[in-house]
Amino acid sequence: MNRVAVASLLLLLCLPPVTTNAQRNHTLNAFKHIEILADDSFEGRRAGSKGGHAAAGYIVQHLAEFGLATAGEESYFQPFNKKYENCRNIIALLPGKHPKLQHEIIAIGAHYDHVGYGQGKNRGPVHNGADDNASGTATVLELARYFSKPRNKPDRSLMFCFWDSEEQGLIGSKYWVEQPTVELSRIVFKLNIDMIGRLDGETLEVQGHRSGHGIKEPLNAANAKLGIDIDYVFKMPANSDHWPFINKGIPGFMLHTGLHPEYHKPGDDSETIDVEGLEQVGQLARNFIAYLASTKTPPTFRKESLKEKPPAK
Repeated sequence: MNRVAVASLLLLLCLPPVTTNAQRNHTLNAFKHIEILADDSFEGRRAGSKGGHAAAGYIVQHLAEFGLATAGEESYFQPFNKKYENCRNIIALLPGKHPKLQHEIIAIGAHYDHVGYGQGKNRGPVHNGADDNASGTATVLELARYFSKPRNKPDRSLMFCFWDSEEQGLIGSKYWVEQPTVELSRIVFKLNIDMIGRLDGETLEVQGHRSGHGIKEPLNAANAKLGIDIDYVFKMPANSDHWPFINKGIPGFMLHTGLHPEYHKPGDDSETIDVEGLEQVGQLARNFIAYLASTKTPPTFRKESLKEKPPAK
């Protein structure tokens, strides 16, 4: 890609207008986002950094072009200062079309920050975080593009969330649930997309599915024509941005293709992404969101999921 153009982005926090050809392949759009966000010029997108702000500028430009409503404290942004200064969550809202269901919100999110130049023995080269989590960020952007088109407008409202400072302990999403920019009671489900760029014919982990009644059956239906091997992980660790919502009594889960040798290392670059797998997981998310947005009975919270133990073998 053009390094001069990306370097300019770091200073101006904007890019040239994005084309909106409805026929363009979702995979190519998503991978293009990954190539840009995981370029060296973004300096690893550390929370609150110059590169992190450039990534935020790239995201909000697209959200504005999709015509999504601002839902932060300052336009799309929700600023906060914890661990690092000048961090910013990004929140956009797509109002639903159903006169009653539009009050309810499906939250769809991914963290857009990464670890900059790394820490400890890995400190030095830029850590681009193509899988972690440019892959999730790119997919949420493409989901926002898809559902913002008039023919795809959902019955329930959709909130697209891009969390900052996840890498320091879910700080951005935790901050939002404590200082929500829309009424927390309106959120009926949280879909978290974190590291989905390494499917490579292996299993897709679904972490947190036990948090809600009636999740597996519609998710399996959403997967019927895709044939992804889904691993419904029993453990429900507080390891990504679905957790603060679950901890508040909101059902949700994370899509995740697993850790790998390049996790939090300089080798997590765009050429390692399984583009076909990225498309499959994105389509699964799209199908499931379409179900959530229209069903009369969305999943309800399972309080027992917070304490139950795995069945004896």
